[in-house]
Amino acid sequence: MKEYLVFQLYSPLASWGEEAVGEIRHSATVPGRSALLGLLAAAIGIERDEEQKLNTFNQHYHLAVHALASQDRWLRDYHTVSAPRENKKYRYYTRRDELCLAPEEVGTLISQREYRCDGYWHVAVSATPGAPYSLTALCDGLLTPHFPLYLGRKSCPLALPLAPQLMDGSLKDVFIRAAKEITPAELTGFTLSEGLCYWDDPQEASLKWQQKQRSNSQPLSRQRWQFGSYTRFCGQLQERE
Repeated sequence: MKEYLVFQLYSPLASWGEEAVGEIRHSATVPGRSALLGLLAAAIGIERDEEQKLNTFNQHYHLAVHALASQDRWLRDYHTVSAPRENKKYRYYTRRDELCLAPEEVGTLISQREYRCDGYWHVAVSATPGAPYSLTALCDGLLTPHFPLYLGRKSCPLALPLAPQLMDGSLKDVFIRAAKEITPAELTGFTLSEGLCYWDDPQEASLKWQQKQRSNSQPLSRQRWQFGSYTRFCGQLQERE
């Protein structure tokens, strides 16, 4: 049997970043690898500038997500952002550099950001050989996180405890068990017992994939803000075949 660390994510608002092109910042329906690895790294206390630690950490875990919310709703927030007018002769290194300019050198950008409303997800984490942190250590980090945790943006704090648990079995059995043991009674009627699952372990055999997707949320470098692609599988969780 395989060991998994399973925990829940719930917030009135969540924002799972997609590729940002243009003025609209879209949100995916489920958290991707970058968001989940970042949450786990923050929980155990890896600093953002610890490039080597993050690169090693990001290579040694498989992630799976079970979407349980019975309704998929979203909203779009309208923003205006101060930004320097185009000046190819000057390079801005920080946000402070951008804002400490004369008023006539600062313009306004329009930005729209999407959020998922009342999303509820279960996440299952498995470790590969050579993983820098055991699942037990990750579980302890989620119980007492080193840094504040949020769902995609700082404006999206957690609304329920993560309730991490270590479970043995197949991924399918673990998600079925988690739906019964982790989901709080307050969400009864709001969640699905069966729903879509997403996973990135190509050896996973207990779930049948219906779609094979390419996602560009595998973090490569936090300092250079670079991401790579990986294959993600999608299929329906069915308690009975």
